[in-house]
Amino acid sequence: MDRNDFSHMNDSQFESVRKMAGIFGMEALQSLVVSTPAEQLERVNAFDAYEQSLIAHVRENLQAPAAEANPPHPKPIRLKVKPYEGKEGENLHFWVREVELAMDAALISTEQLRVAFALSNLSGRAKSWVYTREATSPGCFTSWAQLCEQLRAAFLPANYEYRQRSRFLACKQGRRELHEYVQEIRELTASLVGNPLNEHIKMTVFMDGLRVGPARTQLFRVQASTLEEAIQVALQEEYSHRQARTPASAWPGSSLSAPGRTSPNGPVPMELGSAEQRDIRCFGCGKMGHFKRDCPAERLRRRSFPKPVLKGRWQKPGSRGQGNAGNQ
Repeated sequence: MDRNDFSHMNDSQFESVRKMAGIFGMEALQSLVVSTPAEQLERVNAFDAYEQSLIAHVRENLQAPAAEANPPHPKPIRLKVKPYEGKEGENLHFWVREVELAMDAALISTEQLRVAFALSNLSGRAKSWVYTREATSPGCFTSWAQLCEQLRAAFLPANYEYRQRSRFLACKQGRRELHEYVQEIRELTASLVGNPLNEHIKMTVFMDGLRVGPARTQLFRVQASTLEEAIQVALQEEYSHRQARTPASAWPGSSLSAPGRTSPNGPVPMELGSAEQRDIRCFGCGKMGHFKRDCPAERLRRRSFPKPVLKGRWQKPGSRGQGNAGNQ
């Protein structure tokens, strides 16, 4: 194979010709020599493309087993779970959900390990009951679902769902703050996961339990589709109403001062809006629009009838006469 027969090719192309001669033999090289320079370059470029595709295919086949042999392993995360004691008032449903989240974070998948992890997060009456059952009937807890079922049967009353549903349907805000009422509604809703109520029923109970005020009015004006949406509307309306009633002088960073304020350390009189001030009734004259301390009639009475000032030492009537009679 003479280099002069392929003088129009560069070094890399000529190297491809040598590879072709080694793979296909000298007969293929002889047919390449008698071809035109354009045909020679076309055949060399086709061979280079085939070689590159073959090398890429081999590399992919080599990298795939290596990636399968070393898959990325997620790291387990340890979450702390508050032990369940089985006392009255404890929420078993919340504990079950908390344990499930901790097991998923710790990558605990087998039923035996899930049961062991749950047993390690029991204390008090619940722990004594579980290990008593385990001692008398070894292997009685074969799965996490079976353990949850037996815990509910042992520590929840037979009519637990009926009680929780009755509490939810009778829940009212009363004199409590809105966030306290919302918290109780959410806890009672979470306790009904076994047989949940319809969203329309939940919204009706929540709206009916709200006391008369801006939040209740806004909920009857806005059509919410879920309980959480209704809760967000009520909380937002309550917050907006409080912000609107707060005077500008009470906002953080405000430079406004209350009218008539003489001392920076003295008491600041409470400011009332004109609408609220019209609803105030004086306990002195009985008229509307002012307090008794600001009553004009009370000021006039004080000026007309000032308090008498006593001079000298005060004595009971007749005390001096009794003393003289005793001396006589």
